[in-house]
Amino acid sequence: MADLTSRLRDIIRSAPRPAPRELTYVPEGGYEAGIDPDRICDVLGGNPIETAAGPCLAIDRRYEADRWHGDVRIAECAVADDERLQLLDGMLDPASGGGRVIFLDTETTGLSGGAGTVAFLVGCGWFDLGAFQIRQFLLTGFAAEPALLAAVADFVAPADLIVTYNGKTFDLPLMETRWLFHRMETPFAGKRHFDMLHPARRLWRRRTSVAQGFSPAPASGGPDSADDGCSLGALERALVGFARAGDVPGFEIPSRYFQFLRSGDPRPLAAVLEHNRLDLVSLAAVVARGQRLVDGGVEACRDAAESLALGGLFDRGGRHAQAEACYRRASVEGDAPVRAEALLRLALKWRRERRFGEAAEVCRVILNLGTGQRSVDIARRFALEALAVHHEHRERDLEAAREFALAALDADQRPRWRQGVQYRLARQERKLSGVHGEGGPAAAPLLDDHRESD
Repeated sequence: MADLTSRLRDIIRSAPRPAPRELTYVPEGGYEAGIDPDRICDVLGGNPIETAAGPCLAIDRRYEADRWHGDVRIAECAVADDERLQLLDGMLDPASGGGRVIFLDTETTGLSGGAGTVAFLVGCGWFDLGAFQIRQFLLTGFAAEPALLAAVADFVAPADLIVTYNGKTFDLPLMETRWLFHRMETPFAGKRHFDMLHPARRLWRRRTSVAQGFSPAPASGGPDSADDGCSLGALERALVGFARAGDVPGFEIPSRYFQFLRSGDPRPLAAVLEHNRLDLVSLAAVVARGQRLVDGGVEACRDAAESLALGGLFDRGGRHAQAEACYRRASVEGDAPVRAEALLRLALKWRRERRFGEAAEVCRVILNLGTGQRSVDIARRFALEALAVHHEHRERDLEAAREFALAALDADQRPRWRQGVQYRLARQERKLSGVHGEGGPAAAPLLDDHRESD
């Protein structure tokens, strides 16, 4: 049998191999057959650039440094590739230096991704002498997709950092799929990528009221797809004070492109290009706002909710003194949910630092915040249990410890929680009755005085 297997393997190896099947389909004609490239350039203001795969239409726009974008000047939106970005995104590798920072945003033929979705517009922005320069690559027909991909690859090749909004989930995977489809190398391999969506959620997720400029996000891919009130459009209104007038809705963008392919009329795309440009400018402004927060610390925060969120970033980045300052402000100025979470973080921080007396005082403040709100109730449950531990093991006040444990038992009806509290109550009852939990006398020294897990 082994000999037969070897003979079959040799036959297969010696047989001539067929030519590899081409997986891509390049249409000849179709919708785009009647499109006039010169008219596109005249209407949209672009110029063709040559690539190894053919010509690609590129549209350039420049936003000068003294131009206003909402409440900020373009010069104030400049982003530096430094340790501040690493604090905003703990997964970002340190900067190697010398490379260009490129902001990237795409407009696609579908809002939910998928193998058939094509990026027909790729916008790239960068800062040049204080001004914000934008180059947009437009797909004038599906047959020209290799040329667009080649143009984008050439452009981003020198970049050291790519900045996107929801790019880890949407833009970059989509683009890499298209390069793979055309058997082209992706220029993003090995490049550092900063996605502002995740730091934005940590910093501004709480600021979701319409009065503060937030509105529900559309259910789609791309930068406006955040489902928690942190869409780029919401952030530009709340943080930058920029309100778009006559902007094309995201769901309408694919239909405008197909209308262009059918009719050859590029005018419906003018609003799409402007939408893409505003996304890039707002992305830079939001990232710059995050960097200014890191620079200014608690003094740069607009409100208690932002101070609480910034404290969390400082804590994760190892800047514990700055984190404590942020938590202290939030614990005084915020509404009940913000104050509760800030006090909870202070209590946890001080317990880790073995500042048990201060942690206990914070827990007592938490109990005065009331009940009925989720974050307040979570902090209250922690405070009750922490005070039960504190009075049992540090204050040696078993009566007070029992009262806090009974209150903790009523604070949560989950079986696992109640089981733990009931175990604590049983031990306290044994101590109060003169019998130690291990079966020894009540006067015996308590051995678990410093157990943080208790």
